[in-house]
Amino acid sequence: MRIREEDKQHAEHLYDAMGTSLAEAVRLFVAQSILMRKLPFQPVAVRPKDGTAAYGSLKAYGDPNRRAEERNAWIEYLATESDESVLGPEEVDIHE
Repeated sequence: MRIREEDKQHAEHLYDAMGTSLAEAVRLFVAQSILMRKLPFQPVAVRPKDGTAAYGSLKAYGDPNRRAEERNAWIEYLATESDESVLGPEEVDIHE
């Protein structure tokens, strides 16, 4: 993958503030794309003038104080999620 260095640095900073990494965000994007068979979000082009802050719906996740809260919410959700409702990689045909 080719990413402009400046964009990569901004993304790494953003995902670090969210308690994860750029590599993990890319893995999540790919997994969700396969499961949903489309982009896992609606693309929106809205940026603040300085271009450095989280924007749009990501702004709420830019607060490093929310990292533990968000992580715990995901862990709780995944722990209670029924195995039947989650498709494994062998159940998803990406070649349709």
